[in-house]
Amino acid sequence: MTEQEATRTWNKVIIDDTKELVKIETWRGADKKEEDVMKNLRDIKKIFDKKADAHNAKCPYGNARITYGEWTGPFKDEKDYEKEACVFFYRAGAIKAVKPRKVSLICHLDTVPPGNLNWNPFEAREEERVYNGVSTPFLIGRGAIDDKGPAVVAFEAFTRALQQAAADEYALKKLEKELILEVLFDTSEETDMSTPHYLNANPDQEPDLGIVFDAYWSVRAEKGIERPIFTISSNEVTPTHPENSWDIVELKSSEGSANMIPVNAEALITGKKRSVEEMNQFAANIYDWYRACPFDDMDYHPADIQVTIEPSSMIKITAKVAGAQHGSAPHQNRANGANPIVSLTNFLAFLVDRDILANNYFGEMCKFIRWAFGTRPFGENHPELLYRFDPVYNEGNGTSYGLTQLFSTMSENGYDQINLGIDVRYAIGHHSKGWNGKEGTIEGDSIFKEVFEELTSRYRTDMGGAKVTVTTRTAFGPDIRSPRNAHLFQINNAYRSIMGENCPMRATGGATDAHGRLNLVTAGALLSENFGPPVNYHGIDEGAPLPDLENSGKILLYILRQELGIIDSQELNPKNICHGCCI
Repeated sequence: MTEQEATRTWNKVIIDDTKELVKIETWRGADKKEEDVMKNLRDIKKIFDKKADAHNAKCPYGNARITYGEWTGPFKDEKDYEKEACVFFYRAGAIKAVKPRKVSLICHLDTVPPGNLNWNPFEAREEERVYNGVSTPFLIGRGAIDDKGPAVVAFEAFTRALQQAAADEYALKKLEKELILEVLFDTSEETDMSTPHYLNANPDQEPDLGIVFDAYWSVRAEKGIERPIFTISSNEVTPTHPENSWDIVELKSSEGSANMIPVNAEALITGKKRSVEEMNQFAANIYDWYRACPFDDMDYHPADIQVTIEPSSMIKITAKVAGAQHGSAPHQNRANGANPIVSLTNFLAFLVDRDILANNYFGEMCKFIRWAFGTRPFGENHPELLYRFDPVYNEGNGTSYGLTQLFSTMSENGYDQINLGIDVRYAIGHHSKGWNGKEGTIEGDSIFKEVFEELTSRYRTDMGGAKVTVTTRTAFGPDIRSPRNAHLFQINNAYRSIMGENCPMRATGGATDAHGRLNLVTAGALLSENFGPPVNYHGIDEGAPLPDLENSGKILLYILRQELGIIDSQELNPKNICHGCCI
């Protein structure tokens, strides 16, 4: 088989198999039963089982044959509820040897929710998009880049390495006596992250090198994660009713995970005893007021809105997301899109200021959001409290604040409450301990409890605002690796061999299964770090650039061949890079 024929075969597998996986819904949400999600995940496992069986049918050598299985085990979450963790794994090599070297490719098969169905998220298709200034073939669908497409690539690299090992006497001996190759699939990475629970419960299964194939090439540092919820109760605000004002009676965002900027945000507005003509006029005025709203930056491009009159004689304002939707990258969303929570609440605060809307606890939340964060993602409104960057997480990539959830609850005393959930990805300066140069997760918690209490106190004393309560928890501290880390050195060698240049060593806001585990490192599949259009990570119209998937597969295969001892200088080199023209 020629190089071009091999490339075309590889591309066809990537496209066909990813399309098959995208069809199977594996997202979690309030209206999804866990047993249904797990059934779909096991349906995907059956697909990979068949691929493993097909490999084994062609492979007569025992140690190059694939064994597969799954692990499930209970763990307790932060609320002390017992939950199940589940991973699927595929292995070949010296499984029965004493302390063999183990190299794992780690992906996940669950996804974030689809957002909406208007973009046909479970009907994967190919289309051309402009990527890094070049027209590029993309595969579109939920999970195409996060992380079903990469999962297909990882499994294909794994089986190709084993096929090549079967024709190499030295490689077969390594698989017999000293090396295990593995693909491991997490089933809840977007929620509870099963892989850490699996490795905690099975320390003997921790790989010597684990490549978490779930971001971009390559990650040397992950920010800390903080998950605060700010709350304003109805009993803390005495509603004001200026003449002819209207009331906000509901404020919410669409359903989604805490790490996902929502598809939309909505406000319901009512006015007592208003005529049909008054309702129509008020609805028409909203567009004019929105255009006139003085957001905190003249270059800010607010979300698109839609205004409708509901059968209940209420006016609904819906703000719609644009651009990147990963909560870890609100700066990318702001630069090339819009967060509907940010746009809607800043606008409603403007209407409250002008006495167009009465001030109630919904209005207070809007005013607090505008005062505390405005439209800016790095805490620029209160730099002494919220703004941090450092030599690892540079300026423009420091602590970020992704407003991801607006929802109502009821207090223990029976009062209505409006809540704001924020996805905070934080730099070293927001941690209780500095970095001492030691690799791994910095010990301790963040300082956000004190920071947010001071922030809410200032809102009340300096602005005369309502009482805002806050609860917060630190999910992880920052995780930092040296660029000279042996695993990153190995990855850089493979990357340079395929791409002809050194691999970028990036500090990211994302959190992966590698966080806190020195034998695991996050790398691939994107060759760019842009989560916004046309990739739309976690967003509507999620897409995977096919050349990135293909070249990432070549890098993974190079690493596995290197582990097997069958690398040669002629087969994989920069001259053989595919740029998508042959797809």
